[in-house]
Amino acid sequence: MHLLIPVFFNASFGGVHENVRATALFMLSRRHRVSVVCRPGPFAEQLREQGAGVIETDYAEGSFAAALEEIEALHEQHSIDLVHAHPFAARRLGMIVAQVLGLPCVVTMHRKYVDALPATIDRLDAVFTVSEGIRHYLLTEGGIEAPEKLHMVPNTPDAKLFKSVKAAPPVEAEGRVVVSLVTRLDKDKAFILETFYQAVAHAAEHYSGRIHWQVVGQGTLQEAFAERVEALRGENSVSYTGWLQGEALRDAYCRSDMAMAAGRCALEALSCGTAVVALGANGYVGLVNGDTWQEAVYTNFGEMGGKQQDQLEGALAQDFSRMMASKAQRRRLGHFGRQLVRQFFDAGQMHRRLLGFYHLVVAAYQTQPRAPVPASEFLELRLRGLTQHRPEPYTLALEHQCEPLEGLSFAWYLYRNGKVIEKHRYRPEPRHRLTLPGPGRYKVRCFVKDEQGHKISLYGPEVEVGEG
Repeated sequence: MHLLIPVFFNASFGGVHENVRATALFMLSRRHRVSVVCRPGPFAEQLREQGAGVIETDYAEGSFAAALEEIEALHEQHSIDLVHAHPFAARRLGMIVAQVLGLPCVVTMHRKYVDALPATIDRLDAVFTVSEGIRHYLLTEGGIEAPEKLHMVPNTPDAKLFKSVKAAPPVEAEGRVVVSLVTRLDKDKAFILETFYQAVAHAAEHYSGRIHWQVVGQGTLQEAFAERVEALRGENSVSYTGWLQGEALRDAYCRSDMAMAAGRCALEALSCGTAVVALGANGYVGLVNGDTWQEAVYTNFGEMGGKQQDQLEGALAQDFSRMMASKAQRRRLGHFGRQLVRQFFDAGQMHRRLLGFYHLVVAAYQTQPRAPVPASEFLELRLRGLTQHRPEPYTLALEHQCEPLEGLSFAWYLYRNGKVIEKHRYRPEPRHRLTLPGPGRYKVRCFVKDEQGHKISLYGPEVEVGEG
């Protein structure tokens, strides 16, 4: 089998990356072919080194035609059997590829979002969710009217790698209890970061000098995050490892007495026998123990929901009290976590289940294939990008590259300092000139509409006009 995996992401590393990597490595170990469509960078290079094929794209509007061209060339050389797409731009490209090439297509939903699923599920052969909570959300709030197409295939840690090993605590810990935060330090993790700040402040007041904070992760908010933690930590210490992978990440879990993490990271820590406080982008579940384990499993360890900011103070106090009670208590929690992983998140079993789905979807599609859709029917494939230059200091010249141009119309919005100041309605001309009315930061958004009324918008780069 030849599996094509389109995946879109902004960060260099994260849980979606590891989900894709785990799938790719399992398929390769079974002698299947895997090709991943992703942004250039470290993840793409690592996949190549591990034996996967890689097609690079930035997923920008205007890039889909070039990506499809590469995928078509690959398909001619090594026939693709199935497209397994991940959300957002990757889902859009994956569905286009599947329809143009006449292939089955499945999608994985990782968190609490819909991503146009109600309007597109009839063109998908199956949808996988990483927790039962996400499946329930899609059915009850997401407007999905095809429950039979939703199947639960959870994230799973690599138990051969993520296991309990001896690892010396951080030098800076000096005998303190080590609590690790494992997450990206980016805006989409705001709830996790705000919760961590509350935990740091609570510990400074109630466990002064007894805790060492180990931060495993990095991101665009790294500097501001470090400044906030420094102001809150009191007599407790802190160290930063940056983003870790493989054995280095395993050792970071194993040198921790407790980890604060969500999703796959929470599972990896539990697999290492480390106590875990589960919290994600959408809520706080808390210390994974006899009271919370079912909620943790259901919500993908906080990614689906839980307590919100106004409920945290008491929950954090209780969880830290339990964690700090004794070393024996922390060991009991770690042992319980390993049992939980073995029961629900066996990697071999889940990967075999996913492979079984792949074979079944391909076989089902072969019994009733859909006719390929001409590429000309997709507006995304007619766009080639937006060019912009300044022939004069106060003039922007814009041109939309489209193929074919016939039947398309274009509207232009001018933003200054983030607010719309001009709207130029739809006209058939792909070229446009705008006069910038004075100093400020400007950005242009172009809307493209085809004969059927389908619309796509593209942003030009920001430009700044100074005084004088």
